[in-house]
Amino acid sequence: MKTLFVIICLLALSSAGRAQDTIFVRNGQAIPAIIIEKNKVEIKYKKPGQPESAAIYSVFVSDVHKIKYSDGLVADYTSETGNSETAKLRPVDLAGTYKAIRFSAGLSGEYFKRDPSDDLLVFWRHKVNNLDATISSNPVSIPVNLKVTYTMGKSARNYAGNELQLILTPADAIYASANNGVNEIKLRSFYFNNIVIYGHTLNEKKNLTAIIEPGVDFAFMSGYIKLNDIKYDISSFSFGVGFHMAAGIDLMVTKRLLASARAGYRTMRIKEIHDDETSSTGQSYFYVIPGVNQDQLSVKWKGPFATIGLSWCMYARMKY
Repeated sequence: MKTLFVIICLLALSSAGRAQDTIFVRNGQAIPAIIIEKNKVEIKYKKPGQPESAAIYSVFVSDVHKIKYSDGLVADYTSETGNSETAKLRPVDLAGTYKAIRFSAGLSGEYFKRDPSDDLLVFWRHKVNNLDATISSNPVSIPVNLKVTYTMGKSARNYAGNELQLILTPADAIYASANNGVNEIKLRSFYFNNIVIYGHTLNEKKNLTAIIEPGVDFAFMSGYIKLNDIKYDISSFSFGVGFHMAAGIDLMVTKRLLASARAGYRTMRIKEIHDDETSSTGQSYFYVIPGVNQDQLSVKWKGPFATIGLSWCMYARMKY
């Protein structure tokens, strides 16, 4: 009786083992699986031995080399039939695979906390003769983001790309007023930033990605400085180069809609140049404190920032 029981158990275990399929992906990995759904884009499966309520995993069809089913049948995904099926897919159907490149355009909301401790503050306190004078700022702007990203390798876990970011700060990004408006500062900047993107997916669905973004920032400063009721308009030659470093996450809400969040630190210094009709060059500049600090007045645009935004995505097929 005991022997019969052991034989039945062995048969049951053997049957359970045969009930599992095996997915062979193109990087050489073999995935034991119980396949529950297939379509032209992905194969969904559960891991053997897990409860019915366990997580469902997926793998892109384009990443699959072959599937060995529990009944011994082998489906070859490198055959001409498989390739022709992939060729019929739209670029958006290949989203998230190494076979598609993603283009996205969107808007963000940015909060930038500028550090006011710079030459401009020293200059302002000297001009208004008040060592406690402060300079305010409007921290909110709306960047425009244009991105190109692609996956690295057939595993589709790593991303790389490039971003062009345009930021026009509010007119009162830097603002100060004293003596009933007799003395006043009102400055803004227009940034165009070139950003390198690197990301690594955090989940099995590959729709949540950790991002690192170093970038080189270019900016023109505009606005005016008013002293003793004389207004000095900032020249278009007030230009600076800086950099920033940011990190955050991207969430693919759908294949078309991308949500992003970033936090980072930006640093830039722009030397003040203003229009001056009395100058032979048409431009002039202020000293920080004439006779004491003869350095040309400069404005620091540096400090921490945070952004959150949405982008619309389009895709193109990669050709190898």
